[in-house]
Order: sequence, then structure tokens, then C-alpha cells
Amino acid sequence: MSEKTIWDKIAEFDIRWIYLLTIILIVIPVVHPLGIPIRVSKPVKDFYKTIDELPPGSVVAVSFRGSLGLLDEQEAQFLALWKILFQRDLKVIFYSPTADGEIILDMHLGKKVRPEDYGKKYGIDYVRLGYAPIGEPGEAAFALDIRSVFPTDYKGTPLDEIPMMKNINSWKDIDLLIFQHTACTDVEIVIRQWVVPYNMTVLTMTLGCCGPMTAPYYPKMIKGFLSGSIAGAELEIIGGVPGPGAAMTDAKNLGIFGLIVSLILGNLAYWGRRLSKEGGEQE
Repeated sequence: MSEKTIWDKIAEFDIRWIYLLTIILIVIPVVHPLGIPIRVSKPVKDFYKTIDELPPGSVVAVSFRGSLGLLDEQEAQFLALWKILFQRDLKVIFYSPTADGEIILDMHLGKKVRPEDYGKKYGIDYVRLGYAPIGEPGEAAFALDIRSVFPTDYKGTPLDEIPMMKNINSWKDIDLLIFQHTACTDVEIVIRQWVVPYNMTVLTMTLGCCGPMTAPYYPKMIKGFLSGSIAGAELEIIGGVPGPGAAMTDAKNLGIFGLIVSLILGNLAYWGRRLSKEGGEQE
């Protein structure tokens, strides 16, 4: 019986070791996101740039229509945005036209992204106005007079008693509106009630399937937008705040390494055996 060549040994390599390697490489970024660089799309670059170029002290209003049932697709967007906003010298107003939005904000701002960790104080640097089923008429009213829709914050404190809100009354006092939505046609609300009448600087956040509804308004009426989970990962990477989105893309990028190794070993074994056999026949 002839002695096994190195090519034979490669061909007989136990594939289970590659499975084990793949599992380890997938688990590592899930436990600790690495933030491996990925291609960042132009709408996400402009989304980040718009926030990054705001002058210190600018007022940002976040119209947050979050959905618990769709959180898996947008949570990376949300967490990255909260971190990016709190890293900067901005005044942030959160308000929720959906009940789920308030539940998500409770989860995020109380546990996953603590404003206090960024040196932010409630009522000074950020305010939560709470939930009101305002719809499009409410957005129009909010833009004209914030207190007509939210006379108090989510704790019941009158806005006039909150230091940050004393000189913030309407669209005139807001520098940027970030409009998050899960219904594809809701993008038209922000166009009709904020952009057309007031030429407000607007960014939007939505689901992957709703991106095509937003794209026609970009970049003339909407300065940047996030669409789907991949946009959340892109925002994490460009903002330097890796989280669940980066963990997902890191796991996919590293997980493919096992396949690449198996392809290399398989081709080495095949061509090594074939060339060795042909060389032996010629002799």
C-alpha cells in the first residue's frame, strides 16, 4: 500500500474542525462586536454628516414611531442614533406618536444607552414628551406649537418648568427633525408638514422595504435616511459605535471564513493529487 501524500492528508482533513472554527468566529462578534469596516451607502453617510455638522447647542427633535414587532430590523438604527446624539453637544426632544415608541425608549434610554453615561441631564440636555396618537394633524400642530400637543413631558411636568424647553416652542426653534416610521407612506407626512411649509432639515429612519418610498425625496427634501438593519450597521460603523448591527455583519463576514478555508483545502487536494498523478505518469 503506497504511502499517503500530503494531498491525500489534506483531502481527508476532518471537516468538523472547520465547523468548529466557523462557530467560534460567529460567536465572537455576537458577544463583542468588532466593527469590521463595511461599505457605507451615500444616504447613511449623509445621515451621519448632517448630525455631525450641527453647531453645538442645536435642537434635534425625534418623532419616534417605533414598533416592538419590527424591532429586530431597526434596533441597530435606534441604538446607534441615541449614542451619536448623546456624544454631541445637542438638545434632544423625543416624542412618540405610537405607544410602542414609548416602550422602546424606556428600554433603550433606561438600560441600553444611558444618557447619564454621556454626561447628559434630563431637562437640560434632553426631554421626553411622551406618547400621543397625533397622526398627521398632530405633526402639523406640533410644528406650529409644541405645547398644543404636549403641554407636559412624559412625567407630567409642564414644559414651561423644564429648563431646556423654555425657549423651544415651534419649528422655528428646531434645527433638525429625525422622523422614524414603519409605514412606508408615512414619509409623506414629514414632507407635507415639515419640509414643504418650513423647509425643515429632515432625516428619516425606516424599514428596508420602505426605502424605495423614501429615495425619491433624497437628497433634495430629505438630507439622509436609514433603511433596514444593514443601514443600522452602517451607521454604527461610520459613527464608531458598534452594536447589534455590527455584530450581525461581523458574524456574517467572519462566518464565511470557514467556507473559504474549505474551498482552499478542497482545491489544493484536488489539484495536488491530479498534478502529482500526471507527473508520475510522465515519468
